[in-house]
Amino acid sequence: MRLFSEMQEGKHPEAKYTLRLKIDCEHPNPTLRDPVIYRVLYQPHPRSGYKWKVYPMYDFAHCICDSLENITHSLCTLEFEIRRELYYWILTNLNLYKPFVYEFSRLNVSNNMLSKRKIAKLIEMGIVSGWDDPRLLTLAGLRRRGYTA
Repeated sequence: MRLFSEMQEGKHPEAKYTLRLKIDCEHPNPTLRDPVIYRVLYQPHPRSGYKWKVYPMYDFAHCICDSLENITHSLCTLEFEIRRELYYWILTNLNLYKPFVYEFSRLNVSNNMLSKRKIAKLIEMGIVSGWDDPRLLTLAGLRRRGYTA
């Protein structure tokens, strides 16, 4: 507790200390091998500036936020499939609500662009009028095409 308090006070450099969950360092699933849940980070937060010096890791915060926000279905890409067991382990041990978790792979549609980065470039270049351009397969574009919910 003393070290964690010192981390919060900014008394230690980044990467010197972390806070880990004590699960099982021999667990068959590597994400449950005593995962890091907090680390020191000296970067300004968009809202609170330099107030915080210790931040939660995504694997720890993601499941708690989903639960507290009453998310019914958490949709993740396939690289998170191995993390599902940790997601549920944290929620079970905190006695929190457990959303359904589904992983999916990349979606490609022939002759269409789905990459946000590439669509943003088309908008910037003036090739399409915006995210709601009916030629795009964005939700706003499909809505303008006449598709209903």
